[in-house]
Amino acid sequence: MFESIDRETESELVDAIDRDRLTDHVDRLAKLTRHSGSEGERAGTDYVVEQLREYGVDVEYGEYEAYVSDPDDAAVTVIEPTKWTVPDDEVITVAFGATTPPAGVHGDVAFVSEVTDEVLAPLDLGGKIAFTPGLPTPGPVERLADAGAEAAVFESPTEGHCHEMIVTPVWGTPGVEDERRIPSLPVVEVSQSAGERLRDQIGRGPVEAVVETSVTTDLFNLPCPVGRIEGRESDRYYVIGNHVDSWHRGVTDNATAVAATLELARVFSEHDEPPRRGLLFGFWTAHSFGRYAGSTWFVDDRFSDLRENGLAYIHLDLNGLKGAERLWYQHMAAVEDEHLDALDTVPDLELPKETGESSFLGDNRPGRNSDQSFWGVGLVSLLSGARLTPETPEGGPVGGGWWWHTPEDTRDKVDLDVLVEETKLYAALAARICESPIPPFDHAKSAAAVVEVIKDLGFEHPVLSDLRERAGELERTIAEANRIADIHAADPAVARAAEELQVKLGNRLIPALYKARPDHRHDGALSQGRLPGIATVGDPDERSGRARLFAETSLRREVNRIEDQLRESRVIAAAFVDEHGE
Repeated sequence: MFESIDRETESELVDAIDRDRLTDHVDRLAKLTRHSGSEGERAGTDYVVEQLREYGVDVEYGEYEAYVSDPDDAAVTVIEPTKWTVPDDEVITVAFGATTPPAGVHGDVAFVSEVTDEVLAPLDLGGKIAFTPGLPTPGPVERLADAGAEAAVFESPTEGHCHEMIVTPVWGTPGVEDERRIPSLPVVEVSQSAGERLRDQIGRGPVEAVVETSVTTDLFNLPCPVGRIEGRESDRYYVIGNHVDSWHRGVTDNATAVAATLELARVFSEHDEPPRRGLLFGFWTAHSFGRYAGSTWFVDDRFSDLRENGLAYIHLDLNGLKGAERLWYQHMAAVEDEHLDALDTVPDLELPKETGESSFLGDNRPGRNSDQSFWGVGLVSLLSGARLTPETPEGGPVGGGWWWHTPEDTRDKVDLDVLVEETKLYAALAARICESPIPPFDHAKSAAAVVEVIKDLGFEHPVLSDLRERAGELERTIAEANRIADIHAADPAVARAAEELQVKLGNRLIPALYKARPDHRHDGALSQGRLPGIATVGDPDERSGRARLFAETSLRREVNRIEDQLRESRVIAAAFVDEHGE
């Protein structure tokens, strides 16, 4: 953890957070239904632009074309052995699910207890309607389609409510190479009561049903407002993002986060002087309806500038939750120490005293969600906020409340006290990143993470031993560079060189750790851990014949890619040590 952190400016900005202004923003946005492509979404972004300009923040009100999907109607009718229809308010379809023919899809219903390779292997789903518990998400939908299902029925995990979902695994608007992965399976979600009745019938004998879906999936021109505060000493900037579009009125998901971002823009803009480094405020659209198409478009459009000048990305989501019990967090290793310190010292919210690799909502490393579109450009990522306990009646499936992704996400679900504390946290983090002489990123921990992940792979291989050794050497070199930078942080020349080093290390180490595809292409919205290219290949010795050889080849190539990033990083860090060391 760096010693040269500016905490004086942090306290001034934290004290400037205004509860009344947050309340005004939430109240205004809570009146709008903000589906992508709708008048409500446009009204929301118009309001954002109006407020930013009132605060004196430079605004670029961008437009882009996106491929988005909005679910319309769904129906499930059991026709054998006893005819009955799931009530209209107990069945919904999903974004990027397929639209059925007018007569629907007819077939036998097959119960799938869990959508895993092991469960699917003995089942014959060809021409059948698969019925399974849980939220409709991209992985299970893709597997059921590959297994030959004609349609899929998911049973909601929350009693009395169905949660709106998006099922495409394609991140953002698809490229030519992604088109084949756009789902072609009709998908619905039914209530628990309907699911229980259907499961009971299946347990007593064959069941036939008809699934009907209507989904609007098309090209739309969408707004993308971005606010910017220039740095007084540096062209580098910190990106603070949220999403304006929401399911229904989506007050906690995500009007509260929009409000928090607007308040952050105000306090930084009205501060006595601009920050040392700049701030960029992204109000993304097509998060829920285009699989993060807004943030993806922004990265595609500004790739070179983000890579050269971007420092870090924080995504604000699900803020101000009524009944939120404790803080949740995710972060890359480079920002871990500073993030945990801010969580522990700034907000008047409980930080669970947990160790290891998990926060109370699971893995504390960023996953393929939450507009994490910035890995390819090398931005350090962090997320945090107050959450409820997931998989409980109050917390719902993800800790965002039972009302998450339902029409019940309304103004009464907001706790302004929680929102104020979260906004203070984000102000403190922004101050530390933007005002400290050196950005507080410890990429020695990024190098150490490579060693850690290799140890956790569960298999040994000579090329992995070489990679682990190179990562250890890099860790030691960066640690020395950090020591020198911290000692001489008051020297403007050293501080500028250290900032440059941070950016160049992020450009290399973050894609090396987190990406499977080339840097300029976005990985899919499927679960993947760190060093995903290596983890996907696995142990070649578990295969035989040509499969073993192919796995050896893929492993070698992926190791080569990562080794190259580590080698370049060590050259850069060593050059800093040579120039600025004693």
